[in-house]
Amino acid sequence: MEMPEPESILTFRAWLVENGAHVNPDVRFEPVTSGFNVVATNEVPADTTIVSIPFALAITPELSKEALTGLLGAGKDAFAGWSERQLECTYVCMHWVADRDSSRTLLKHGRYIDTLPAPEKLCTPLHFAPAELQAFQGSNLYGAALERRQAWEVEWHQCRAAIGSAKPVWGAEFTWDRYLTASTYLSSRAFPSTLLSPTPSLVATATSHPVLLPGIDALNHARAHPVSWVVSSSSPSASFTSSETVQQQSISLVIHASTPRGAELLNNYGPKPNSELILGYGFSLPNNPDDTIVLKIGGNLGPASSSSASSSSSTAQAPLGTGRWEVGRRARGAEPVWEAVLAATQADVPSDGDEDELDQELPVSEAENELFAAQTLADMVQHLHDRLPPFPPSDAAHMRPEVLRMLEHYLEGQRDILKALVTFAQDKEARAVVLLRELGLDIVDEVEEEGE
Repeated sequence: MEMPEPESILTFRAWLVENGAHVNPDVRFEPVTSGFNVVATNEVPADTTIVSIPFALAITPELSKEALTGLLGAGKDAFAGWSERQLECTYVCMHWVADRDSSRTLLKHGRYIDTLPAPEKLCTPLHFAPAELQAFQGSNLYGAALERRQAWEVEWHQCRAAIGSAKPVWGAEFTWDRYLTASTYLSSRAFPSTLLSPTPSLVATATSHPVLLPGIDALNHARAHPVSWVVSSSSPSASFTSSETVQQQSISLVIHASTPRGAELLNNYGPKPNSELILGYGFSLPNNPDDTIVLKIGGNLGPASSSSASSSSSTAQAPLGTGRWEVGRRARGAEPVWEAVLAATQADVPSDGDEDELDQELPVSEAENELFAAQTLADMVQHLHDRLPPFPPSDAAHMRPEVLRMLEHYLEGQRDILKALVTFAQDKEARAVVLLRELGLDIVDEVEEEGE
């Protein structure tokens, strides 16, 4: 016999419907360790709309800024310099800080926030125990976690100062733990604002920002799961954000695979490497085909480093910034890295001498440079591989099983990519050796030499 849904869920569902949303009657919220799963109470056919909400129900920077301005009695410039993230995280936090009953007209999402996982159930690296985070040391994910904590703490200090200036008692209640919880909700549940457009897309742009979509964000992720986002206009009705009657646009999630009774209904967040899933969401996928590693290549070509930045791109065919390159499994995206290393190790070509002599030396010089670049790339990548932490870690007994799984999945992907890069570099080296021999140079193959 199915257990009834918790009171917080029943209240939340009623709130959604009251404000123009639609939740499929054949789904229910089922409590699990990490929060709630959305489960089919009857078979759900393919191409079924699971949930639909008006744009006005989304937590956006505009809604957040308007609410904060009213709460704090602030002027238009009070939040100058704040990011969209800060506005939305502070708006969420104020549901815990301010008195909800007296602020209900401004803090509209209490029934939604009440359904989100408690802080102790969050499992991103900023919620790891010290021993758990230490197990990732030597990887780019470890550095990314430290950088993210530092950046979020800077945000928190700025937000708390503004809140405390307006009302000291609120500033005292605006704690780091609360800001971290709200920030984690945003990293793990938000969608890009590009979804709220006539042609909805999960691809973030330079001008997009995160938005929270109550109800839609309840479904967990399944890679390559067939879903669609549909934007439609509803009949004129009272708006969630005002008393005026307006024609509202809604965003709907449609699942194109049938779901049997009792099975979990799933969403698709798009292709993401485990580095992004762990850092932002708190879970990982085994043998994730979308895994990547971001490499930093300096001009002096010292030991290579892996960047702590995480990217949602799975194609990895372009640089992420100056000296930063993303590579996926099977050395996908390795050619741009090779070109960068080749350019950085470019040997000086003689600038004087007989022109015919230069023409003869140029092919040799280019081949020698390719050989040196290939050996340099292989050495750099092997260094990164050797620097990765071991699995299982020595402190495994003090780690939660779910964190151990994330570490295992993450390291498998990183090692696989780096091994593929070493093979890629070795192939380039072999090509350079063949070319030099064709040009008449006597090259001793290291592998052949070791075998003698």
